[in-house]
Amino acid sequence: MISAKTFERYAIDPSAFRDDLLIDVSGSVRRLGNSMDDWQGADFAALDAGLARCNGRSDRPARLRAYLERPRGHSKTTDLAVMVCWVLAFSTRPLRGYGFAADKDQARLLKDAVSTVLRLNPWLAKILTVEAGRVVVSAKSHPGAGGSLSIEASDVGSSYGILPDFVICDELTHWEGDGALWHSIISSAAKRENCLLVVIANAGFVDSWSWSVREAARTDEAWVFSRLDGPRASWMTEKRLEEQRRMLPAVAFRRLWLNEWSTGGGDALTPEDIASAFQSDLQPMTGVEKGWTFVGGIDLGVSRDASAVVVLASGQHGTPQQGRIRLAHAHLWKPTPGKRVDLMEVERYVRALDRKFALRRIGFDPWQAEHLAQRLEADAGHRRRQQHLPARVEPWMKEIPPSGANLRDMASLVLESFTDRRFQFFPCAPLHADLLKLRVEERPYGYRLVSPRDGDGHGDTFSAFALALLIAHQEAGKRKVVIGALDGQGRRQGDSRLEQEFLRIEAENVLRRQIAADSGSPDYAGMHEWRLLMRSVGRT
Repeated sequence: MISAKTFERYAIDPSAFRDDLLIDVSGSVRRLGNSMDDWQGADFAALDAGLARCNGRSDRPARLRAYLERPRGHSKTTDLAVMVCWVLAFSTRPLRGYGFAADKDQARLLKDAVSTVLRLNPWLAKILTVEAGRVVVSAKSHPGAGGSLSIEASDVGSSYGILPDFVICDELTHWEGDGALWHSIISSAAKRENCLLVVIANAGFVDSWSWSVREAARTDEAWVFSRLDGPRASWMTEKRLEEQRRMLPAVAFRRLWLNEWSTGGGDALTPEDIASAFQSDLQPMTGVEKGWTFVGGIDLGVSRDASAVVVLASGQHGTPQQGRIRLAHAHLWKPTPGKRVDLMEVERYVRALDRKFALRRIGFDPWQAEHLAQRLEADAGHRRRQQHLPARVEPWMKEIPPSGANLRDMASLVLESFTDRRFQFFPCAPLHADLLKLRVEERPYGYRLVSPRDGDGHGDTFSAFALALLIAHQEAGKRKVVIGALDGQGRRQGDSRLEQEFLRIEAENVLRRQIAADSGSPDYAGMHEWRLLMRSVGRT
């Protein structure tokens, strides 16, 4: 533990606390005072009076609102963690603080940043404790004992009814929704005279609600407003910036790394990229075209969002269309006031598409479609058995949850495929409109693509398209299964004896489970069908 004299020096002077604080700099432990850039020091200094007023260390006049605008990679979350640690560790009474991040992943980053500070500064860890979803003053003899920072995600959090002493808003320009959470936060911050509100974010879109917040802060003398015009961090190398410039669309790079606000529309794709994919002479496919494998994607909405289904055709290996992706079919259901989307109609429609295209697999977001997928999967198992299609361990209906890895993979596939000119689309107004509005958004796991919610929906057709594209990519990477290429003894040519035996056993077990699921037992009147199926996979 530090001495009482040092503690008092830190309590009086936040800059002394920061100078001696140990932080993680690219895996090395260094003093913050020896590592931070001048623009960081200026931002901290502008907020010190407000920090001291909100935690009871000073009653001098101070600006209690701040908006800090920095590019990606400029220590936004770490600097917030440093502020939080000082406010709580040197509070004169129990404080109630609230931190709102863009989503659960970003909220976890803020909590992890505080944990890292505590790990590298053990004396602070004797005062503060990181729990699930909050940072607490846990030292019982501390005057601020019981005070805390509660950390929530903006997509699920609410600030109605809170009485905060300080509020942290991390990555405001990435918050989803219509700004309702922000409106409740700013009204809650007004409840206490000494409540400190700090916003930190990079540039966003001028047609969003966050632009209005930013402009109000910029033009209000009661606010501390700080902006970096492009990369200023000493640790940001030109090599790293050049890599990002190559990987990202130009508009997205300027917004995320050069800190330039985008003037409306989407920044994920250029109009030229989008136009190159749509071909006026193409028509929806019929399902009888040779050399294509058909897959589907379903994005299901009920009352607020629309429902969409998209079928893509992936060029088969060894054919002239190998490496190409065609838009085969797309359909959109929009809810109307007082009337929800009819899920039974969607289900019937998907069944009809399967009969038409013999869909290899369908990807779906489990948020609303889990029960629909279960019904379709059961029906698909029956269809595969009857038509002697290859038995599969993986389900026909493929659940694709919106995990960081899946969202990152879909973003990469979309951007790369447009850049490489792999797509061939027939004119489809809903998909075209969604693509024009598509935006690149930074997340802790990388980048994802998002569609702003407007009067036309929430990018529902694109969501179904992206799910289908991920399925097409996964299917293209699989080993090709050859049915019927058997030798005279019922073995697949080219396989070892061990592989042949494994395949026969696997097929037998899967087919037995499918028949048992439909009949209740394999010992039923359709045993003749069972024998035919076994013979088709080499079991007599």
